[in-house]
Amino acid sequence: MTHSLFSKPGVNLHFGLNTSALLNAIERADVIVLHAAIYNNFANNAVGQLLLQRLQSESFKQLTLIKLEPTGPWQDEFATILRPKMPRQEIEQLYEISRHWCAELKTQFPEVVNLVSTQALPLQPILLIGDKLFVGHYAHSHTTSAQGLWIEFDAIALGLAPNSLIDWFYSGVNTTEDSPVAITLGRYVEECRRAVGDLWYQSVIALDKERH
Repeated sequence: MTHSLFSKPGVNLHFGLNTSALLNAIERADVIVLHAAIYNNFANNAVGQLLLQRLQSESFKQLTLIKLEPTGPWQDEFATILRPKMPRQEIEQLYEISRHWCAELKTQFPEVVNLVSTQALPLQPILLIGDKLFVGHYAHSHTTSAQGLWIEFDAIALGLAPNSLIDWFYSGVNTTEDSPVAITLGRYVEECRRAVGDLWYQSVIALDKERH
């Protein structure tokens, strides 16, 4: 069960991921971007069921799923962050469940689901749901990110124009936006854009080639 820690117009802080608020946002959004590493939980809960319903709606436009295919020296460490109490073999099984769920959605709705793999290190789980943004935190802890602090932003209530977050995701964050709200929310949108393009990973490869 989640509890609201603090709220003001446009910002809510929650102890744990607020599933009710997330479902409410999904119900109203026609574009969704999920950047949460693995989705085994969504495959078997109300969030996954509602996403399936939204994908079947004529008004729904696109679901972007950013799934992690980890590599590099941080792979094992990040696995213990995702599921601190679970053996590595079981974590691999969760990845496989996540891959299957993502692939099934892509197969069922090829024109609506944008499935992306990334090898860039995730910095926080980000759920971009229309004009709402849900941001969690990864930590070296015995509990998971779903049990940690989550920030829920309402872009419209914070003074941004409707569809600003989605427009930024597709076209880039407007560099002329210099308000604290735009800068703060824009950083999270940029994180999603970079994961989709895997720009961080590509830049490392390019830098390595230059050095050699």
